[in-house]
Amino acid sequence: MALDAGFYRYWGKARNDADTGDRYHLLPYHCLDVAAVAAAWWAGSPVIRRRFCLATSVSEPEVQAWLLFFVALHDIGKFDLRFQLKSAPVWYALNPGKPAEDCSLAPLEIRTFNHGRAGYYWIYQDLKNRFAEDDEFFGPEETSSWTLWKPWLAAVTGHHGAITDEHYKDDRQFSTDLLGIAPCVWQQDADARQAWLQALEELFLHPVGLTLKDDPPELSSFQTMLAGFCSVVDWLGSCADTDRFIYDAQPSEDLAGWFERRLPVAESMVRDAGILSEIQPFSGVAHLLKPEHAPRQLQTLVADLPAQSGLTLIEAPTGSGKTETALAYAWQLLAGGYAESLIFALPTQATANAMFSRLELLASKLFTGGTELVLAHGRAAFQARFLNLKSACRPRTAQQQEEAWVQCGQWLAQSKKRVFLGQVGICTVDQVLVSVLPVRHNFVRGFGIGRSVLIVDEVHAYDRYMYGLLEEVLHQQRAAGGSAILLSATLPRHQKEALLKSWGSAAALPEQQAYPLVTLAGDGDPRFFDLAWRPEQLPPAFAVRVELLERPQLLPDEQLLQAMIDAAASGAQVCLVCNLVDIAQQTVAVLRRLAEQSGKIEQDQIDLFHARFVFNDRQAKEDAVLRQFGPEGERSQGRILVATQVVEQSLDLDFDWLITQLCPVDLLFQRTGRLHRHQRPRPPGFAEPKLSVLVPDDLDYALHGVIYPNIRVLWRTQQLLLRAEGLIHFPGVYRDWIEPVYAALPWGDEPEQVEKQTEQFEQEAYAAHCNARQLIRRALDLDDSDSNVALLTRDGEMGVTVVPIRLSTQGACLLDGTLVAALDDSNRFELISLNSLSVPAGWLRKGSIPDLDEQGLSWLPMYSEAGDKELTAEFGGWCFTYHPDTGLQRKEQGLME
Repeated sequence: MALDAGFYRYWGKARNDADTGDRYHLLPYHCLDVAAVAAAWWAGSPVIRRRFCLATSVSEPEVQAWLLFFVALHDIGKFDLRFQLKSAPVWYALNPGKPAEDCSLAPLEIRTFNHGRAGYYWIYQDLKNRFAEDDEFFGPEETSSWTLWKPWLAAVTGHHGAITDEHYKDDRQFSTDLLGIAPCVWQQDADARQAWLQALEELFLHPVGLTLKDDPPELSSFQTMLAGFCSVVDWLGSCADTDRFIYDAQPSEDLAGWFERRLPVAESMVRDAGILSEIQPFSGVAHLLKPEHAPRQLQTLVADLPAQSGLTLIEAPTGSGKTETALAYAWQLLAGGYAESLIFALPTQATANAMFSRLELLASKLFTGGTELVLAHGRAAFQARFLNLKSACRPRTAQQQEEAWVQCGQWLAQSKKRVFLGQVGICTVDQVLVSVLPVRHNFVRGFGIGRSVLIVDEVHAYDRYMYGLLEEVLHQQRAAGGSAILLSATLPRHQKEALLKSWGSAAALPEQQAYPLVTLAGDGDPRFFDLAWRPEQLPPAFAVRVELLERPQLLPDEQLLQAMIDAAASGAQVCLVCNLVDIAQQTVAVLRRLAEQSGKIEQDQIDLFHARFVFNDRQAKEDAVLRQFGPEGERSQGRILVATQVVEQSLDLDFDWLITQLCPVDLLFQRTGRLHRHQRPRPPGFAEPKLSVLVPDDLDYALHGVIYPNIRVLWRTQQLLLRAEGLIHFPGVYRDWIEPVYAALPWGDEPEQVEKQTEQFEQEAYAAHCNARQLIRRALDLDDSDSNVALLTRDGEMGVTVVPIRLSTQGACLLDGTLVAALDDSNRFELISLNSLSVPAGWLRKGSIPDLDEQGLSWLPMYSEAGDKELTAEFGGWCFTYHPDTGLQRKEQGLME
């Protein structure tokens, strides 16, 4: 194309000032900058090439041609006067002689113009005759031309937050008929768009024998991957604050020359951003273990597992090496070119933190060249390497919030999302589940997951609502050609069948299954791998002595608490697991009072650990718990830990005596896995593992039935404990107990009250599952904020984000001392996330916390005496306290002591 082509009269980026360099960057050059990043990523990533080729079933050169063609079309909506007048001086400079009166638009028309959706509209309208002519030759069972074009266009034009919906192709808001502008102006825009299409045809399609008369390959099931890919390459290709993609305000070079000259720049950008992976050759599971350890149990099966994309379920006892098994198999898939990154999703923040520590030691064995290992709460190194957030979040262009680099900065400013762009990401499962929900840029999460091996730990721990989301995650992962590995001690058969069905495997599982077991679903029926041919690797059998303690509402009495103090005085490490935070907080207060009265142990030998702390305090608590009760724990004196469910999963903790309130059988086994976890000397009286279970003295499960609303499961678990006659035999108990506890058919001897509550639970659980599935398909456009993640991915207790703020003469401060007024887009989300906590949604419904703001946050003003760590607040008839040792507590004012 000649350098006087009409599309050179349009800017793609325009600075608000002209301090340095050119004031604007020509639109065709910006589009080719982004295409160059796409080409560089394509060239450097066998996985990206493999994914797109499998999704389209055409040759690699054709896929690459269509990919670059459509990526270069991502901003075609900017060939429109309404966008160009966002920087009117630049447009007039590019179009000298245009009378201002001929181009006058209302400010609202300019400000609200969405160039992404407009691009979708204009492509359809400009090529409408071509689509109509082609489509009339297609029968009802055939695929029309527009049907093939629209998923590509919807993905690339939706790069600013939401994949473009079909109805925008006819949306009259983009029509120019009623705007009162001279027709010649709109014709100039149309001519420029047509010339741009022809230029891209010549640059990308002609070299592989394609033209605009051809249709792209079918893409519908791969749309999320394309949208995420396009969004990330647009972010990188829009980086104008470096010396790489500099502005160019003159048509100084033909398009082919510009594109070729930009390729090495794009290659360095992609490499330095840390999104390309250099994977070590697979060396076997032994390479992930300490030199003195040999593969054991399921780890010995890794060599038998086929290197292919698929869904893998790993069931094995706590402490049997599931994590290393999953990592070794994931490494095999990475080395085979089936993925280029790894995402490890866990049920809680504490388990994610613990996994980060483990993977820090192993990541360099999987990857070379500076592995980007990213925790959900961020790493400064990754932030600095990928972009300068403070610079990126500051709008410097006429596009303001539409600017891709600004959107990139604001998206990544919430560090919980960075996990999707590194080589190894560790996060809570919520961050994965939200990838299928209608939040802005969810496709970037989906793209990050799709290019990864997704590992989900403790998969038994999720309710029906979360399973409704997880099933869609697995469905999309399969559509993307990816892999998923799910870990659990064991899963009920019906739950496994539901997970396999979401992967497209509808085969019924056999009634009797081996244990431990690896189940692998690819394109056909599931395959099973067990230790039948390696009996010497079967988990060792052992027994745990269990006592049942009947207590009203499952509450520990002073007699039990005094026994815990006596045990700690003898040197024992004791843990009490409570089902509710309030009970844990109240119990610690009583324990410390009793300890002071008895003088047998100090109050600081009694620890409290739960989820209702702000991040920094919770991190300190977690570190202390691992330091005291972990594998290398300091055991010179006895200690007591009162905790909630945060200790039951994926934390390597070891106790001499475990007391727990009754909970579902699978979670009971998880808690039991923290009992005598390692071989070490035990204090007198605790040579054998001791498990005490608090059970109700009637059928009233009180608030425990709110946390675990499937009362049948609680009742059945209690019955099996009664029948155990004081001993639980592992590992056979996993299959022998979990299957009957979760069986759909009644046992026949269940109390009427249990049957009625079960019927209500099943109805509510079915409704929750349906709600999750419906929410996935709702046409919402929500901010991808931590508060929305909490609200949208959980259907249970934890759901509302509270931000405690300290009021002082300087103004409102976050608990780390940051002034709220000083927050900006580059640190606002991050700092709020680090200084907030989740509380039950019921607190909001009862009006005991302030209403949510537009970002879904409840701001709780609190006060403290000078030098006092404890903060207090009163709101809605309730008194709140927050202390770094006990977390956030709430009591009715009328019940205060």
